[in-house]
Amino acid sequence: MADQPEGAVGQARQGDEAARAMLERAHDPARVLALSDGVFAIIITLLVLEVHVPELTQGHSLNEALAEVRPSLTAFVISFVLAGMYWVAHRDLFALIRRTDRGLVWLNILYLLPLCLLPFGAGLIGRYDQEPVALRIYGLLLILIAVMRAVIWLYATNRPHLLWQRLDDQQRRAGLALNLFPGLVYLLAFLVARVAPGVSLLVYAGLPVLYFLSITVLRSGRQRNREYADFT
Repeated sequence: MADQPEGAVGQARQGDEAARAMLERAHDPARVLALSDGVFAIIITLLVLEVHVPELTQGHSLNEALAEVRPSLTAFVISFVLAGMYWVAHRDLFALIRRTDRGLVWLNILYLLPLCLLPFGAGLIGRYDQEPVALRIYGLLLILIAVMRAVIWLYATNRPHLLWQRLDDQQRRAGLALNLFPGLVYLLAFLVARVAPGVSLLVYAGLPVLYFLSITVLRSGRQRNREYADFT
């Protein structure tokens, strides 16, 4: 009879452990990362499908034919670099996340929405690189991606229970700045596309360079022997 209470306590303890294990599985970020990595892989694959080998017609040289595909190559390179930046940023963010919740899962899905349309935007500027409408659609997609990155960053870093380690204010401001700055530049490119399409395209191509420079400055300013979160 004396063993019954101990047995009941043991069963209750096992039940609590099973419930905690189930909760951890439900909030494991591994499946979110698996879905996101698969989407990024498909996006990069679709980008290159917009680049076609030119066909020579009578009276045209190969140089002339290659000049015709230059806009598609330019759009591919810009979009490929941007997609790579977005994937690295996503990897860095989820390296900080210990567990997910329903809100974070849905925000991640919404983040993937404009990303999935990136090949469409790249195809537009690849064919109509001097058309304001094509450039503005491409810019709108990049703005939406920047906004969703900032929203996810704020959501996750405002909930320390989702993170491996609480971030300090400097880390949070740096991550937010790295999202808002590209979004503001994309907004500028979006606005000037109507009057200066070439300038708009140049901004889209040049922003990754400025972005990597800003990351270098932020990393060089971090305290020695203290790892600051990379939200690249």
